[in-house]
Amino acid sequence: MSRPPVANLWHGILPALVLMAGFFLLPILYTLGLSLTAEGTSGLTLANYRTFAAEATLTDALLRSLILALSVVTIATLLAWPMAWYLAFCVTERRRVPLLFVLVAPFWTSFTIRAFSWQMVLADSGIVGAGLRNLIGSDVSLGFLYSLPASIFGLTLFGIMLITLMIYSSMVTIDRRLIEANAVLGGSSWTAFREVVLPLALPGWIIGTALTFIVAFGDYAVPTLLGGGLQPVLAQVMLSVLKGTYDLPMAATLASVLVIVILLCVAPLLLLVRGTRLQS
Repeated sequence: MSRPPVANLWHGILPALVLMAGFFLLPILYTLGLSLTAEGTSGLTLANYRTFAAEATLTDALLRSLILALSVVTIATLLAWPMAWYLAFCVTERRRVPLLFVLVAPFWTSFTIRAFSWQMVLADSGIVGAGLRNLIGSDVSLGFLYSLPASIFGLTLFGIMLITLMIYSSMVTIDRRLIEANAVLGGSSWTAFREVVLPLALPGWIIGTALTFIVAFGDYAVPTLLGGGLQPVLAQVMLSVLKGTYDLPMAATLASVLVIVILLCVAPLLLLVRGTRLQS
């Protein structure tokens, strides 16, 4: 079978490249350029980045965003691997369909609506608080809502669903004869997972992890609705700058820091995906 001409390939991907440049690359470049300007100065300057590095409030918000994203990815990963294994190898097709529906159904609703729903559940006057008061017979304050752990909880629910689906999509393509051969040779389920499933399903996990990190690191809705803004993350600080002083160059600097950190964290993961696929 002959390969299609290179010209035909370029004609096929050119519209996508134009859209990417117009709606993704150009806005990022504009934001980066705006971050290098400041009032009262002419030409390009790093004054906004020096201000960012000197302000403890801003660096603390960046650190808080990193802690939030890394915590979400870690917890979601630990729960997603066994869930994906169970879906791929431990249930029949008849039972797998409704379980997959449970995983996919939350994506049909708005992310903000789901966060608001958990806000009502986790509030002291919500379902959990009322249940504890009825059980103990006295006023009990959960003290969980409007905290960083509450934000981690809300985003982890999203991460578990996404990473599980990504890992599962890789696992279902694995030749079952490889696992059967492991059993014939006396290997345990752990050996099958470590030697067969893990290397082949790793690209799915990496993609799910990268997407989860991007969402968790730059999210505004969940830290606002569940975190309460008492310990603001970088996205919340950026919006407060726009609402307060309307300092566009400083807001662009915060947005640029978000993009730069995401690229530094996600690019190695994507290179790892390429490496694992080449090895496979």
